[in-house]
This record gives sequence, structure tokens and C-alpha cells, in this order.
Amino acid sequence: MPPSIAIIGAGPAGSSAAFHLARAGFDTTVIEARPFPRLKVCGEFISPAATSLLEAILPPDRLLAAGARRTDRFVLQSGNRERTLAMPSPAWALSRRSLDDLMLAAARDAGATVLQPAPVASVDHDAPGGPAIHLADARVIHADLVLHADGHARFCPTPPTPSAPRLIAHKCHFIPPTPIRAVTIRAAAGAYIGTIDVEPDEQHQRLATIALCASRRLLQRHRGDIDAMVRALWPDWNPDARTTDWLSCGVARSRFQTTGHPRAFRLGNAAAAVDPVGGEGIGLAIWSGTTLARLLIESLAATPTSPSPQSLNSIHRRYAARYRSRLRLRRPACFLAAESLMRPALIRVLWPLLGIQALTIAPWYAATGKPLRPRAHPSPTA
Repeated sequence: MPPSIAIIGAGPAGSSAAFHLARAGFDTTVIEARPFPRLKVCGEFISPAATSLLEAILPPDRLLAAGARRTDRFVLQSGNRERTLAMPSPAWALSRRSLDDLMLAAARDAGATVLQPAPVASVDHDAPGGPAIHLADARVIHADLVLHADGHARFCPTPPTPSAPRLIAHKCHFIPPTPIRAVTIRAAAGAYIGTIDVEPDEQHQRLATIALCASRRLLQRHRGDIDAMVRALWPDWNPDARTTDWLSCGVARSRFQTTGHPRAFRLGNAAAAVDPVGGEGIGLAIWSGTTLARLLIESLAATPTSPSPQSLNSIHRRYAARYRSRLRLRRPACFLAAESLMRPALIRVLWPLLGIQALTIAPWYAATGKPLRPRAHPSPTA
């Protein structure tokens, strides 16, 4: 049997790794603290760079049946001005409530064992025979390897993923007065706001996501009232249209983070975090889970015993090299985009250029690894 693997966290990173590992015959256990479906702070727009990786786990017909939307338009708003650009290749939009549930179900169907809800209390990476994951209910899960995919790697030997000190992310669902078929980003002083249609709610009402990154100072100026802050940034905002409470969290921002232990790996935001612009967070999560799974399968699938230190060190080196290469242009591109969107004066200066496809969205696609043309057989549009 190949090595056993425990994965802490069942978001897109953990579930994508679990899906591929379990399908390859690895004894895979996913440990998730919270029950699904759940709400999560997220723009709920999945980068076109991850389209093929997502569809390898959830085929287009399954995504469409869940209510996922495909969009091929990007809208930039600033004040009362608006630019609409065609996206060279389309992308999916789906709430994390549905996406996480679907991806975890796919991992379970592939053969992964799922423990949920199962909060982790601690992890002993140096336990005899391999890491031991101690759950809050006193159960102990033993594995040859442990993958940290819980966002901040709280139980990793090295420090948790850092967050941007000045920013807070906020998200809620709302009923839009008209459909929001294009991914829309609004530039504002000290914040940027993203909106997109997702699948309808249980009452079949039209539903959309509003997600924003805003400075802590801006929220303090509005005395913690997120609705008032959004209304000041976006006059069209109607708090009565909200169908969920606001969720808030820090904005992870980091280079690639090592685990400091040969039997531990970090995935998704636990490994590295770019500024959340254009669906890069979910895209990077799915890519990291898929990439690490493929490396483990390639190196360890035929190993009948516990992996050797040499093989693990080789996997760590290759994984780190691919991750750093993935971040080389994405990280500065996402940072510059986010910082620019929070400076309307800069957007005003650049506005004449922002309608030129070759100077805006095409370089963005190139820098962030998105395909510059649709695949030969694109999925149907919802």
C-alpha cells in the first residue's frame, strides 16, 4: 500500500489533493473542523487559470447542475464610470457553500475518508511511525504524511500564514435588483469591491456575492458598520437586500511558506497567499492541491513502505520550486492590482488606457497564468 495521508482542512486545496490521492489508491483521510455546507469569506469567482483543474474534479455538467455560472466579461467601475472588457477565456462563479461541499463529496466518492466535523487539538509530527493528529474528541489519527490545508496552517511546526496588517476582507450574499453576469470590481478610496452572480438560494431567488477588501482605518471611520462603509463606497448598495450577515477575516498575504518538517506539507493559503483579486485565491488553492497530489503520486504510489527521507526531501524541493515559480509574477501582479484599485485618483489617471484590451486584461492574464484563448471545447454557458 502507498503511504497514508491525513489532510487538515477540506476547502478547495485540501479536497483537490484528497480527490487525486484517493483516486490513485492512497489511504487518504480528510479532517474538517466545521460541518458543510458553510459560508466563507471569498469572492466566489474562480480564476480561469484553474478552470481545467476544477473541471477535472467537477465536470462542467455537475457544476451547471449545482447552479454555477460561467462568465466571459469583466467590468471595472470607478465613480460613475464603467469599463467592460471581454475575458480571453471564461471562468466559473459558484458560492463556497456549494463549491466546498461538491469538492469534498468528490473526494469522498474517490475513496477518501472524511471526518467532519472534527476539530484538531494538536499535531505531533514526530510521533513514532509518523505524524499523529489529536482531535478535540480525543481520537488520534495516524498517518505517514500530514497536509496542512486549513488556511493558516495553525498546527504546522512553522508559524501561521501572515496577514496584511492594514486590510480586512468582508463578504455577504444579497439579492441584486438585476443580474450581475460579469465579474464586477469597483475601485474606491481604501477599498475595492467585487460582485458576481452565484447560484440561486433555496427559495430559487437570484443571489449574488459582494466581497471587499477594505482598510482597517476605513472601517473604524464608520464605527464598524460595514453596511454604512459599503454605502459610502458604492451608493447603489442596499443593505436590505442582504440575505446573510457579513463575514469578516484578515487578508492573507505571504510568500511560499515551508513546513519545517519532512512529513508535513502546506497547501492553499497555508502555503502562500496572493491578494484576492480575480479569483486567484481559489485558483491557487486548487492548483496547489492538484500539484502536490501529482508529485506524491509520481514519487510514492509504488512505495510499499514508509517514504524515505531522501524521497520526501526531493518532493519538498520540487513542490517548493513549482510553487515559487507559480508566484513569481502572480504575487506582484495581484498586489499591484489590489493597491491600484484602492486609489481612485490613480484609476482616474489610467482610465483612458483601461479600455484597451491589449494594455489591461491581456497582460493580466499573461502575468497570472490564465489561458489567453478558450479551450477547444468550452463548457456551455449558464
